Amino acid sequence: MNADLGLAVLRVVVGGVVAMHGLMKLGLVGQGGSVAGVGAWFGSIGLRPGILWAVVAVAAEAGGGLLMALGLGGPIGPGLVAADLLVVTIVAHWPQGFWVAGGKSGWEFPVSLSAAGLAVALVGNGALSLDGAFGLTYPEGFAAAWLGLMAAGALLALIARAIFAPKASTSAS
Repeated sequence: MNADLGLAVLRVVVGGVVAMHGLMKLGLVGQGGSVAGVGAWFGSIGLRPGILWAVVAVAAEAGGGLLMALGLGGPIGPGLVAADLLVVTIVAHWPQGFWVAGGKSGWEFPVSLSAAGLAVALVGNGALSLDGAFGLTYPEGFAAAWLGLMAAGALLALIARAIFAPKASTSAS
C-alpha cells in the first residue's frame, strides 16, 4: 500500500505541475501565454517550425501531465512528460547551468521532472490510479515501445534545433 500511495503522490504532484505548465502556454492559468507566442520563441531558439513544436509541447505538458496525474493510459502520459522535459532541459535550461541563479532557471528542476516521468512510465501507474480503478492493463512491451517512440521524438526535436539553432556571434577582438 505504501508503494502505491507513494507512486500516487509522485504522479499527482509531478503530473499536476507539468499539466499546469502546459495550460499556461494556452493562457488558461498563471501569467498567461499563447501557442503562437511559444511558437515564436521556439523558432527563435532553433526549434523550427516553432508552431509545430509549440503544439507538441502543449500536448505533452498539458495532456501528458494530466494523464500522469490521473494515472490513466499506462506509460503514455509519463512518457510524454519525460521526453518533453528532457528536450526542455537540454534546449532551454542546460546552458544556464545546474542551479537557478540570477533570474535564470537551471536544469535541476526540469531534469527531476523528466526523471519522475520516466520512472512512472517504467513502473506503471499503481493501484491508486484510474488505470487501477478501471482494471486497465497494457500489452507486454507497450511501455518499452512507447518510450522508444518518445525518445525518437525527443531526438527529432534536438536534431531540428541543432540544424536551425541561431549561430553564436563571433567577433574578432
